[in-house]
Amino acid sequence: MTQYIGIDVGGSTIKAALVDEQGQLKNYQQCPTTRDDLEKVLQTLTELIHYYQTTTITQVGISIPGVINPTGKMITSGAIAQLHHYAVLDDLQKATHTTVRLVNDANAIALAEHWQGRAKDVQNFVCVPLGTGVGGSIFLNGQLVTGVGGAAGEFGMMLANPEKVSAQTAHLAEYSFNAGAVAGLCRIYNQKLKRANLADWELSVPQILKKAATGQTEAQESLAIFYQNVATLLLNIRVVLDPSLILVGGGISESQTIINGVQAALTVITKQHPDLLAIGMPPVLPCQLGNRAGIIGAASQFVK
Repeated sequence: MTQYIGIDVGGSTIKAALVDEQGQLKNYQQCPTTRDDLEKVLQTLTELIHYYQTTTITQVGISIPGVINPTGKMITSGAIAQLHHYAVLDDLQKATHTTVRLVNDANAIALAEHWQGRAKDVQNFVCVPLGTGVGGSIFLNGQLVTGVGGAAGEFGMMLANPEKVSAQTAHLAEYSFNAGAVAGLCRIYNQKLKRANLADWELSVPQILKKAATGQTEAQESLAIFYQNVATLLLNIRVVLDPSLILVGGGISESQTIINGVQAALTVITKQHPDLLAIGMPPVLPCQLGNRAGIIGAASQFVK
């Protein structure tokens, strides 16, 4: 059975495994991401590839944060700032003598869900990972849509609050800073508590949910704002792309409380908007494959 090397590069960990033609993982391992040391990141990737590589296993799929242009150059770098404008693909192929294919991390999740997950056999869907910020991936007519320069589906860059746009605060208008788990929900919550020192910030979504459940007003208000922000994002995506399914990804999607909150906000908004009510909303569901999706999706680039 043919096997592929799948690697998922995240801001905190690099995960890797062999992936077979049924999407099953073998010899899984993970190690810390030295995000401030580009040379060490590349060394880790090279060592992982050599570890799995044999005479018959020579195809490597890598999921990585950021916008990747068609030549394999990083246009933006996501959680690993030093990858910005770096030609990762060329260096890895030269160092390992393998065939390497890079894929944006959100696109890797969508590829995995389309191959072996909740979007299997679904031809038109979007995937919206809610992590530190907001990612996105688009499937139309059974094909991943990446756009001319690789930036299609970067929903986090869309502007949620145009009135905030200025030379100093434009980034705060992005959906990443309004609908992301950390940059959105956690930021909103800590600002409500008037915590000026970042070292004092609460960055745990489960803790915010717990505080809301015990009646803390700031947590409840923050969640209400967050749910509305996510709902408006998903409604905008729905109107533009008209998918038959919207998947929500990231660790936050494993919370049924979060999913229920977003769905409730969607219901409230659509009931107030006759046209949105008329066209309806596709199902909004959590991704199925969890933290395996990046590896599976990266390897799936070689599966015919």
